[in-house]
Amino acid sequence: MEKRSLILLTFLSILFANCSSSKYVNYLKVNTESIQLTDSLQFNSLDNDFYNKKLFFVGEIHEVNTSPRIDFATFAQINEKKKIDYYLAEMDLIQGYYLQKYLEGSNQLTLKEILENWVVYIGSISNQYRQKWVKMRKYYADLPEDSKFKLIGIDKITDYDLLRKWLKEKLPNKYSNTIPSDNKELILWSENNLKTIINAVKNTLEVEDIKLLEDVYFNLSNLNKIRTRDKFMYTNFKRYYKQNNWNNKTFYGGFGFAHTLQAYDYTLAGRIKKDTLLPFSNSMVSINALYVDSRLTVQSRALPKFLQDKGKDFTRFKFSYDSRLFMYIRGIADYKKVTKPNTISLMKLDAKNSPYLQSTRGTKTKSIIPIWEGFDILEESVTTDYAQYILFVRNADWIIPDEQ
Repeated sequence: MEKRSLILLTFLSILFANCSSSKYVNYLKVNTESIQLTDSLQFNSLDNDFYNKKLFFVGEIHEVNTSPRIDFATFAQINEKKKIDYYLAEMDLIQGYYLQKYLEGSNQLTLKEILENWVVYIGSISNQYRQKWVKMRKYYADLPEDSKFKLIGIDKITDYDLLRKWLKEKLPNKYSNTIPSDNKELILWSENNLKTIINAVKNTLEVEDIKLLEDVYFNLSNLNKIRTRDKFMYTNFKRYYKQNNWNNKTFYGGFGFAHTLQAYDYTLAGRIKKDTLLPFSNSMVSINALYVDSRLTVQSRALPKFLQDKGKDFTRFKFSYDSRLFMYIRGIADYKKVTKPNTISLMKLDAKNSPYLQSTRGTKTKSIIPIWEGFDILEESVTTDYAQYILFVRNADWIIPDEQ
């Protein structure tokens, strides 16, 4: 009898966990805007409270094909309503430098060369990501001069060859000829020589080049001291904010989902929100993408053999946040109830009287086979501590990698 009761209890728990809640569904019905997956991704429900923010984060999974589209479309919409001064990029400062030059019309380097060692690996091997930057370049060219933005890379250095190229372009021969070809030696060379070199050339180089040299010195000197990428990005952002007098400036950043969660004290967004010396605790917003019945690009070797696309370097992996096996979000049924297949829906979670202001429904995850890393929900936190908007994506496809 006890065994039967246990089985029944387990069955009922699963059944009710999959059910939607009328309280949440009724709220979402009046706070959700849906568009077709193939549409232009223009959302009309964003209000003045949203546009009055100073820092906008969009968090997504890089390997889903809606991600570059969402990044471009969201940035362009915000920039047209409220000028963005700085686009914060999840790449290192020299990659950001050359990408900014590309946006300005330079053909010195191709996108493949600029992105070759980008930490967002799928972005370095995918035409869909390159096309995003092609579109961004055209968009940038069409902006009036007083509406143009600047792209800044805030991640730790990953492309040492690109860094060497930039150093050799900027430094006189007597210094550039001493730059080591070995990465570890380059870091040591910077620690021992770059400060002296900066002092020697500061009256002959442009002010912006001197600033970037100082930033290179800081980044290379702290590679072994600042361990996590989130802390590195936060430290760079805070440093640049002070260094460049970014008071009253507006910022946008498209990042991987985990970096934009505000509740934690170790994420990029969380560190910025909790820093009382920065003015963003009440003037930042996170829009995070969730997916059902979608596909993403995964290196086959990262998966168990039975999940791999046989004989392929990359697997077109079925990904859904309603999968009890790999990743399940409690309350995902509410999001599904108010949306249809083949749509992207913008959901405002923090409207007046929102039930998401009082619970963690819609964000807490669990899984049986933990292929993807979940997040521990903090005690006494609520859903809107993590993000204030959801982009609910249904039936998106993978990012197609370049032929290897």
